[in-house]
Amino acid sequence: MKGIDLKKELILERECHFAGAIGSAVVEKPKISLWMILLPILFLHFIYRMQKYKVGRLKFNEEFMVTRRRAMDLAVEALETGAKPDINQMVRQYGLRDVLEKPYAAWMRSLAEYYTDLLIADGDSFDAMARSAFRSRSDFLLTLNRLSTLEKEFNAVLKPLLSAAEEAADIIAVIETQSQRLRRQLAEKVFA
Repeated sequence: MKGIDLKKELILERECHFAGAIGSAVVEKPKISLWMILLPILFLHFIYRMQKYKVGRLKFNEEFMVTRRRAMDLAVEALETGAKPDINQMVRQYGLRDVLEKPYAAWMRSLAEYYTDLLIADGDSFDAMARSAFRSRSDFLLTLNRLSTLEKEFNAVLKPLLSAAEEAADIIAVIETQSQRLRRQLAEKVFA
């Protein structure tokens, strides 16, 4: 595996871990109760709910990673070809509503730049690459805050379009809050 492929895997592994942590906050895990011991039929229902939870978490993680994987592919392609991709044109191909294209493209561009910075940095772990690319906790936090801001701008445009979806605004709020908290923790860990 060549260097850029290894770095890509390290970054995507970190992003998958991030998606999993967000998913834990969004998708509620069923809890075992005393009644399940007393009435075993309730335990069967718990098993069913646990399976549904696992499928829901996997689906959430998969969907959460779509934009991140697209941005990573753009970053890798740009590094390998030396050509700057036309993100606006690519976003138009995704079939988004017109109102979503501009904020989605801005978010995706920022993610691709973030991944490019990490891919060209020295290091054999995510933490080492982040330290090499951003040099200080404050620079890393500025970059992570920019990603959060652009994601929030996209979500702000998306929310009214999801009004029919039950609890969409609440879910987006949890995602945004948890993302900010986890990114802050990441910066503290990387630059401890």
